[in-house]
Amino acid sequence: MHWRSCPACPEQTGQSLTVESAKASTLAATKDAQKEFLITGIYKLQPPNGPTFSSSFPLRIQAPAGGLVIVVSMPIEQYVEHVVMAETGDFRNLAALEAMAVAARSYAKRFNGQHSKEGFDFCDSTHCQVFYWRSVTERIRAAAEATSGEYVSYQGKVAAAFYHQNCGGTTAAGSETWSQVSEPYLSVHPDPYCVSSGGLHWKTTLTREQIDRALGMSGFEPPQNWLKLEVSFRTSSQRVRTLNLSGGNPAGFPLSGSSLRSAVNRMFGWNKIRSDLYDLRNSGGKILFSGHGAGHGVGLCQVGAEEMARQGKTYKEILSFYYPGTQVSSSEGEAWQKRSDERFDLISTDPEADLSIFPVAERLLREAENDVGWRLPFHVRLQVFRTLDSYRDTTGQPGWVAASTRGQTIRLQPIADLRRRSILEPTLRHELYHLLVETRASRGTPLWFREGLTLYLANPTVPETTPSPMTADEIEEILKHGDTRENRERAYASAHPIVAALVKQHGKPALLGWLSDGLPADVLRSPALSPHNGANQQPPKKPH
Repeated sequence: MHWRSCPACPEQTGQSLTVESAKASTLAATKDAQKEFLITGIYKLQPPNGPTFSSSFPLRIQAPAGGLVIVVSMPIEQYVEHVVMAETGDFRNLAALEAMAVAARSYAKRFNGQHSKEGFDFCDSTHCQVFYWRSVTERIRAAAEATSGEYVSYQGKVAAAFYHQNCGGTTAAGSETWSQVSEPYLSVHPDPYCVSSGGLHWKTTLTREQIDRALGMSGFEPPQNWLKLEVSFRTSSQRVRTLNLSGGNPAGFPLSGSSLRSAVNRMFGWNKIRSDLYDLRNSGGKILFSGHGAGHGVGLCQVGAEEMARQGKTYKEILSFYYPGTQVSSSEGEAWQKRSDERFDLISTDPEADLSIFPVAERLLREAENDVGWRLPFHVRLQVFRTLDSYRDTTGQPGWVAASTRGQTIRLQPIADLRRRSILEPTLRHELYHLLVETRASRGTPLWFREGLTLYLANPTVPETTPSPMTADEIEEILKHGDTRENRERAYASAHPIVAALVKQHGKPALLGWLSDGLPADVLRSPALSPHNGANQQPPKKPH
């Protein structure tokens, strides 16, 4: 891990960094409390309370008095994965996940920079989109990658793709929640899918004193000794638009339904008044709410989307139902398309041109599986980017990394470019061996061993030596925490001969077994884990 306390400050390196927010009681303390840290490399963010987050995306920590501001910079596709992970709950159907990925990506594109005055684009709460800080599942990753670059558009512009948990059987118009939102695709219409299994019904009882406290905490001054809470006006979707507190001093006090819901839920819990779709009954100083649905009701209903997917609807059909009149567009200029054969799925914007990768990939995978003695238990996804810029922007990888693997997906620079540089087959071979190694590697298997074994399997011929080879511990540190391109290539170059020496001493079958069984203790103490004498290796141009 590396950090700077300002963009022009010297870089520092270490295994840990503790940042605390000071209690600023003086001007000097305030200045010190505003200190900023710019962090690169692979790191793990571990607060005293709250979720941990491990990543290699650039991180900025600001330490104003009274708190910390954590800002992560990441490609939009990784952002979408974490949002879908947070927003989808227990979704079981892939098409619903894909629809949510497109909606979340659309929201991000449409409302990018909501917090620009504060120095970032989005917060991680329901004010923007909830963000799941831990790692995402393979299913979420697959849904995001299958729709990569796609968004909902209307008349050539990115749509305001709002979504919510449960519409209660009828979606709401955008203007019912936000007066400035009048898009025609955010309309009122019945949703039979949402209520196909009976719907979501809820009840809540509040006292007049509780409502007074909640309104007071939100800046309202309700009338003294009011007696009744009544609905005075409903929207076209039958949601509560305005209410009235009557019988007090003053005699009437109008209040919007969304203001009451926000005030009560902020004080007593966000499931107290779950939607504005409810009826009221006043009884003995208490107000009984009887409602259905959850959330504002605008746009995509998550419960309905899940039911549509269960019935066999595609993600595009789901999006068309909830955003009528829109279409799915792609930032690549044309939509990603999918082609499949027995072992691979190809995700490409020009699949007819990229289909030539199938026979190459099949041959290389067959050779690799025969070499190690086991098969990949899943379809491999090959995502081919149309341009180098789109590859870099989406994956977050620098241009010198020809391919990268996340989960079950190998992400490749344009095939024509890889062929022109004569590195398509070496790149693909390395990534396929990487998948085979990772499917067998136990959680504690050192990174230097996994990467070194992948390099050796893809190319058993050890490259010529290079100056300053590294020990296994040094390699592990760089691979875990990141470093410069030069040091990462030195780390890979050093791992390769170390594993080659272990193969020569113990045999390849033994090393393959160590992936799942763990490295023997005597091997971990072996001199073979030190650089070779007289090493002068040229770093292999590792594609991953």
